Amino acid sequence: MGRVSEPQGQREEGRKRLLAAHVPQALSRLRTHHALEERGHDNIVRVGHADRAWSDFYHHALTIRWSSFFWYALASYVLVNTLFALLYMMVPRQVAGTRPGMFWDYFFFSIQTFSTVGYGVMAPVGPAAHAIASCELLGGMILNAVGTGLVFARFARPRARVMFSNSALIRKDGETSHLSVRVANQRLSPILSVDAELFLSRLIVQPNGRLARQFDPLVLVQAHIPVLRFTFSLLHVIDDHSPLHGLTVEELRKEEAEIVLTVTGTDEVSGQSVFARTAYGFDRVLYNHRFVDIIDASADGRITVDYTRFHATEGE
Repeated sequence: MGRVSEPQGQREEGRKRLLAAHVPQALSRLRTHHALEERGHDNIVRVGHADRAWSDFYHHALTIRWSSFFWYALASYVLVNTLFALLYMMVPRQVAGTRPGMFWDYFFFSIQTFSTVGYGVMAPVGPAAHAIASCELLGGMILNAVGTGLVFARFARPRARVMFSNSALIRKDGETSHLSVRVANQRLSPILSVDAELFLSRLIVQPNGRLARQFDPLVLVQAHIPVLRFTFSLLHVIDDHSPLHGLTVEELRKEEAEIVLTVTGTDEVSGQSVFARTAYGFDRVLYNHRFVDIIDASADGRITVDYTRFHATEGE
């Protein structure tokens, strides 16, 4: 038995040394991965996976910035009309009203054909020009329809104007501690049938020595809100069944713990589903604080919501 236990002890000691050597590197990679998730997708380089715009054109067209969308559309518009202008120049004297060799005459004729305007000053008179104009008309109708649909979809894309408090609060009320986060609706119209989910995200060392992010649900006192008109505080009781029970702040920080909050609902005006999310590291958690009340009733009976105090807290 002694011979068996000795190698086992050595292997266990070796595993600990190996874990101590590789955990910082893995932790750094996971930190970087999480940071990239928060920053967005523009600065992510994927190796071994080609993210081609044409393979998912609709998604790319909806998610790029408005400035990028405008410049891409303008460049495509100029490029298409330039190509057709060069084609018209290859069949001289078949477009009435143009001067031979004058690129801009053919370019603006292409614009009129592409947009189906047709002022009547310039017109195709030869079979080759008619064939080119027919192709441009068909392509112009399709591209104009696609462009109009994309612009409308970008404007009509549902966005949840949900405000989250800058800090999460942990407060002890008698013998019970609870975690609270405040959310608010920034629109005049309410958000209906709101569902909120709260998770504790931690980097946990697996039995094989690898690090993996684990999400433990934090049960809310009220996870469903029928109508979110102004503001609401989400509460999680830290009892014996809570994943936060018994954990110290030092342990949570070592595990890169975060509180992840997701909110889904239905916009009353558009009837579309809206989604919002945020995360709180434990450097953004305040202890023994509570949120300042921001809703008040004026003398004339109107409700006043002071969003300037939305993030304000007071200690106890």
